[in-house]
Amino acid sequence: MDSLETAEVIPVGRLKRRLGRKDRWTVLAGQSVFAMLADLDLRPRTTMVMVNGRRVPNEYVLGAGDEVKLLRLITGG
Repeated sequence: MDSLETAEVIPVGRLKRRLGRKDRWTVLAGQSVFAMLADLDLRPRTTMVMVNGRRVPNEYVLGAGDEVKLLRLITGG
């Protein structure tokens, strides 16, 4: 895939282990954060997504060259 049409995904902490210990993933640009999380079998309610250093909503559409960090939200009750 050409980097002009992809975004780079970097899982952090427990998500890195859950996604097979890969340091980085490449995904197609033009899809929403929600769709990307579904493709990676991650739940939007428990995953914080940072794109280029800023937290984004699930409706955000990934752009070419975006750097996406995935972090697990701490939940409890």
